[in-house]
Amino acid sequence: MTEIRTAIPEEIARYLDSLVRAGPFASKAELVRAALMAYATTAGPLAQGFDKETILAPDGRIYQLEYAREAALRGLPAVGVVYEGGVVLAAPLQAKSKLQRVSKIQRIGEHAAIASAGLVADADQAVRHVRQAKPKTTDDLVGEFIDFFWRHTIERTKRPLGVALLIASALDGESRLFYLDPSAALVEYAAAAIGEGEKDRFEVLERRYRRGKAKEAEALALDALGKPKAYEAVHIPV
Repeated sequence: MTEIRTAIPEEIARYLDSLVRAGPFASKAELVRAALMAYATTAGPLAQGFDKETILAPDGRIYQLEYAREAALRGLPAVGVVYEGGVVLAAPLQAKSKLQRVSKIQRIGEHAAIASAGLVADADQAVRHVRQAKPKTTDDLVGEFIDFFWRHTIERTKRPLGVALLIASALDGESRLFYLDPSAALVEYAAAAIGEGEKDRFEVLERRYRRGKAKEAEALALDALGKPKAYEAVHIPV
């Protein structure tokens, strides 16, 4: 066991002596050791590897965000493709029972929708928040999502959302597609993928994308998904 030696003021030493006489500890050293253990248990991320709160570690990393991104990368995939006159979101359908109806794509009004990968409940909370805001423009739509994700990144009473989103919008009469990651970082794409195998699906999209018609966009999305036997596709027309 590592030994720690330190000097303390005389009045503190007398106080510790009185605690030893009155309490269950055999010596001041035992009392101080118990106090240090209690402090280490409650001190939070500085004592416990930066795992419990969203703060910067000395190496510049935010571990809670890395865990959230990992949750998103483990989710079932989804792909979005912009085409002439709209955006299509596509995702495989995987149900454990024929009685189930599980959807990865959720509409937000007539001219917007999202596909998610990661923790379903986190995506549902974000969608519920944005629906209540009733965004009128694409900037309003993505701004609401950014604000919701950002608050979960910086507030100590929350945790980063373990989900990534593809946001499709035609609210301004223009087809647009955005990728939102758990940190609230937003990137606009002509075609994008989220979830399991994201990197490989991006490579397919990068190699084959061209701005075509709706059927071509849906076919490309399905190819990037590996041509699943069962899938859902939602078109957001301009």
